[in-house]
Amino acid sequence: MPRPKKPREYRFEIDAYTPETIPMSRLAQYLSDLARIMGENAGVHFSRVENGSTVPVVLVDWEAEPKVRARLRSVKFDEGPLEAQRAYREINKKLVEDNANGVLVDPGKAKLIRFPGRDAANQPEFGPIKQNAVFQGIPIRIGGEHDPVPIHLEDGDAKHIVMAPRRIAKQIGPYLFSAVIRIEGKGRFVRERTGDWTMLDFHATDFQVLSEGTLQTDVARLRAIPASWKQADDPIGNLMAIRRGERPQ
Repeated sequence: MPRPKKPREYRFEIDAYTPETIPMSRLAQYLSDLARIMGENAGVHFSRVENGSTVPVVLVDWEAEPKVRARLRSVKFDEGPLEAQRAYREINKKLVEDNANGVLVDPGKAKLIRFPGRDAANQPEFGPIKQNAVFQGIPIRIGGEHDPVPIHLEDGDAKHIVMAPRRIAKQIGPYLFSAVIRIEGKGRFVRERTGDWTMLDFHATDFQVLSEGTLQTDVARLRAIPASWKQADDPIGNLMAIRRGERPQ
């Protein structure tokens, strides 16, 4: 019977504090953010903190490592799940506050992700600047006593709050929870010292309905589209044959 593969060891090197001086609550915050970056909760385990400033060591199960590496690679290039990207920014903010830099080192001692931390803090703040922008999502809340009116949009995991004149808010009202809309307008943005852009406010000037309906109605529309493959005995088998370069039955 083959022996199970050993977990792979990742090191998060923080050039501040020591294992004896880092506050436990601060270490817990770093570990929580790191866990959200790496994902695969059942396959990622905290092992220990090594000396040499502060170096949390994380063990990744052999079976989970391909998914973890793919996720880390996507975060490195500002892609991947929004939760992981937010966690990366949170670590950078903490490093700025702690006057530190950080790096995630893989089992081969390659520096997989760099966290600029205090180096990013040397960038000048820029703005605010006004710029045309577009947001889209499903309106999940509309309301407020004043004009303009706040409109809450849900776009997957992301949430946006934009301000709109009452006349536009009234037009958007019928699409609450039921349609994806695109809102155009002007926003004010600033670039933080960490390099992140932050929106100060956004005022809508127009909107457009992108889609409307429920899952049931959307499925019904798809089923109503005429297509010859729907009459096949094994449409999935035919698709696999096409992928293999074969002629479908």
